[in-house]
Amino acid sequence: MPTQTERPVRVWLLLMGLTLCSVALFEGGWLGPAASIVIVLIAAWKSRLVILHFMEARHAPGHWRVLYELWNFAAAATLLIGYLVSLRVT
Repeated sequence: MPTQTERPVRVWLLLMGLTLCSVALFEGGWLGPAASIVIVLIAAWKSRLVILHFMEARHAPGHWRVLYELWNFAAAATLLIGYLVSLRVT
């Protein structure tokens, strides 16, 4: 189990790794629309990590944590639905 000082460092390293994955997908031109969807999902995961670990939401009462999770899901779903609709229109 990570100590109190190790956890933020591990989460930060994970965030940096996910950022590098997003950049690699974008810069590499990987699969066009599929890459955009994966990048949005990575961004949703990163925002969840920040909310839970750096904003201390993992220690929040259950109803607040549910609201944080729902907000994160709704934001990612809105972006993905908007993107998918734009693909069908054009």
